[in-house]
Amino acid sequence: MRKTFFRVGLLSFLLLLCFTGCNGNVTRDIRHAGFNVGAKVACDQFFPAKKDEVAREKILYYTGTHIINTDGKIYDFSAGQTYASGQNCREASTSIRVKAIFDNNIVKATDGRYYYLHSNNNVEAYSEVPTTDNAYQVYDILLKEDDVVKVVTADNSTGLYYVLKVDGNIWGNVVNSQERNQPPKLISTQIVYDMTDFGGRIIDFNYAGDSLATFVKTDSKVFRNKIKNYDECSKYADITCEFELMEDPMFEEYKDRIITYNGSTLITDYKMTFTVAS
Repeated sequence: MRKTFFRVGLLSFLLLLCFTGCNGNVTRDIRHAGFNVGAKVACDQFFPAKKDEVAREKILYYTGTHIINTDGKIYDFSAGQTYASGQNCREASTSIRVKAIFDNNIVKATDGRYYYLHSNNNVEAYSEVPTTDNAYQVYDILLKEDDVVKVVTADNSTGLYYVLKVDGNIWGNVVNSQERNQPPKLISTQIVYDMTDFGGRIIDFNYAGDSLATFVKTDSKVFRNKIKNYDECSKYADITCEFELMEDPMFEEYKDRIITYNGSTLITDYKMTFTVAS
């Protein structure tokens, strides 16, 4: 009886040690890739209950304040403080389902209407964007087509927006008013990130200019902005850092362990968060 108990206990300890060690290897490699270790988070539906299981739901977008799953369902997310349930996420008080997202602030729902993702001033979260909103026409121009997935403002001064479409390419759309007091129009559009340059269809991205937060994600790979001349530009005040979009093999190696990444924050399947080192 004692031998059996000892064997079971030893086996459980070895399995736990192996699992912890594996997680430790992942943590080490993520840190070596340029991330800082953050806190653990709890959001049960997005994490596997056991090592060999899969999560009940998968994350499509993580904005820092919200999670949107692959069905378009919205969850409120609080990284620094849990809700009363003890979880860092909760179902949002809305029935809308997201079809496209704009700057992590506006969403197009499956009903074809536009909604605010956050509350501010006199606007309530998840309320419909009225046509009287000063930017409504811009939202409508960029989001109304059925093939639009995600929009990010690239240059507000020139009206340049990067638009991810279901064709797997990111398009640069210029939207502005050519004449004073005239409604905005789509002035031009062209591919700025071609899926053929990344070896596969682009499924997510973030654009933050010359910043470590800029990335492009395909079905199997992630390309991140990295500093080519870090040693020099971090040392000398008169040398400007040069950024280049480069493939990060760590994401392909741990594609089954990394459940989401938004350019600044990464979350693993063992509930650990990491932030991009500055």
